[in-house]
Amino acid sequence: MTHSIVELLREAEKSARSFEELVDYGKELDRHYIGSRYPNFYPAGAPYEYYTKEMAEKCSNYVESILKEARKYLRG
Repeated sequence: MTHSIVELLREAEKSARSFEELVDYGKELDRHYIGSRYPNFYPAGAPYEYYTKEMAEKCSNYVESILKEARKYLRG
């Protein structure tokens, strides 16, 4: 059991090599996992103060790419 997108993608690679190219996206997404959820993670201010619209859009695009590949794999 894991919450790491990188670990999930590495496991998915065992079934389909196409997930390999998405690991860097997973690395970026994993970096935001804890900091965005816990109010005392950053030295000052709320977590939302450390994020921009551009960062959110980039991460959203990464998630969409991963989900697209997962859907493609599941459809066989």
